[in-house]
Formats: sequence, structure tokens, C-alpha cells
Amino acid sequence: PNWNGEKVTISGYQGYKYSNYIYFIIPDPNNEEIHYQQKAISDYLVNNGFQIATPVLNNQGQLITKSNQKEYIVYIAQQNYRKDKTNHSQVLSNFHQVGTTYPYDPYNISSYGKWKSLWINRIDTFENLYNQYYHERPVSKFKRLFIDMFPYMVGLAENAIQYLQETETERRFHDIDQPTITFMRYSNQLQKEVVWSHELVYDHPARDLAEYIRPLLLNNKPFDSIKTFLSEYEQNRSLSVFSWRLLYARLLFPIHLFDFIEESLVKTEMAKDYGDFNQLLQKQINYEQNLRKFYTELDIDFKKYGIPVIDW
Repeated sequence: PNWNGEKVTISGYQGYKYSNYIYFIIPDPNNEEIHYQQKAISDYLVNNGFQIATPVLNNQGQLITKSNQKEYIVYIAQQNYRKDKTNHSQVLSNFHQVGTTYPYDPYNISSYGKWKSLWINRIDTFENLYNQYYHERPVSKFKRLFIDMFPYMVGLAENAIQYLQETETERRFHDIDQPTITFMRYSNQLQKEVVWSHELVYDHPARDLAEYIRPLLLNNKPFDSIKTFLSEYEQNRSLSVFSWRLLYARLLFPIHLFDFIEESLVKTEMAKDYGDFNQLLQKQINYEQNLRKFYTELDIDFKKYGIPVIDW
């Protein structure tokens, strides 16, 4: 392609228009095998009518190109992304439905059935960090706040793991509980201009539903909006008792706190993050209250279905 074509910026990435396509050159040190599986998944989605920015092979038939000791991937996206007029919840439901027909098991990017071990690994990683900082007695206010809050985070995480373990004994599941194509962290990507293949993973659809709901609970949004979203999603894909329990287990795990700390610790300037972390912890009060009344507000008869609810 002619890289002197018209420049565009989408999702913070700089692209170049060429013919009916936009090409993006993105630095990416990730495992090439992961990218191959994400490319296969995104090619499948493109063939099924979704518009995904997918990696393309270089002249050597590889995805990763090395230049000046750095690794890059070229992504291609179609121009004129259509804004899907269909309801957001129905688009997500359709996306998950198509994902269940993917004929392979992309094991390198699959988290299906692995939440417990992944969560335990996450806690262990942070525990090592906590012990390191605890002995260092850091001057950084952010790191000190992390030291103060870590036992609380572990308590929440262990609660979630226990709830997940009980959920795994649930036998009331059906077709919706098959693995499908999902997002690493769903944040309404299907409503955005470009869906990136490197955001795709293979998991239970409850993953995306939980990550859609999480910020709504944190920001104390009306439950009516969650209720409407889920009921519209269920018009095509009805949630099983197992799905509801798995969704709740994921919401119990404080992924948002772990993610925030992880992203902040790679930066050198943490002063702003200290204020933002404090704000996030304030929102956590709403979050816990909303989780306590989650099923009741959604008119789910958890007693009738024998669904356990956390009561802190």
C-alpha cells in the first residue's frame, strides 16, 4: 500500500487510507500464535458480516514484522464502517450467536472454564507486588494506597472464587453456555467505529455481559437500563441459571480494581492515578450496594431458583 495516503486516527491508532481500506501499523510484542488465533477468529467474523480490523501477513508470510528492534503488526479495516442501527443488546447477542458456530478451539486465547485458575494467578501476582512494596515502604501515595487496600481486594476476590466454585456445581445450563467469541474487556466495542482483533478472546458470553454491567453498577446507573439491556439480549439467547450465576460471580471479582492498579504501575507519573484510584474506591461503595440487590432489582426470583446471593 501507499503509506503516503490520507492519514486517519481511530481508537488512538494512526491509519492510512488506501483504496477502500484503512491500514494501521501497530507496535505489538505479543505472542505470534495468539495473533494467528485472533486473526482466524476475526476472519471468521468478517465472513459472517462483522467488520473487524484484522492482521495481515507480510511478504514473508508472517504477522509480526521486525523493524529497528521493535515488532509491528499491520491491521486492515474496511472503510465506511456502517453504524449498525440494530439495538446494541441484539448486536451483542448476534455476535455471541455467530461465535458459538466457530468450528475450532482457539486454546491460546481461551479462558472458558479457566476463571478460577486465572483469578488465583492474578491474586498471586499482586500478592508478590504487595509484599515487595510493603517491605520497601514506598513514598508514592499511590503505592501506599495500594498497600492499604490490597487486603480488602483479596477478601473480595476470595469471595468471588468461592462463589464461582459453587457455581461450577450448577447443572441447570443449556445452549447459551457454549463457549463463544468474546472480548477481553467488553466496553461497547460493537458500537464503535473499529473492532480490533487483538481484543478478542474465547469464553462464556457472561464475560461480556458482566463487563458491560460493571461500570453501570460502579456509576450507580439505574437498574432499569441493565434490565432492558439483558431482556433484549435474552430475546435471542435466554440466560440459564448457570449463566446468571456465572455473570454474578464475575461481577463479584473486583477486576476493575486489579486492572486499574496494573495499568497505573506501568506509568512513571502516578499522582493523577492516586486521585483516580481514590475516586474508584468511593464508587466501590455503590458497587457493593448494587451487587447486594442485583437479583432483586432485576426481578429475578433467586430464592425460587436457589441462586445464592452474597450478603456482606
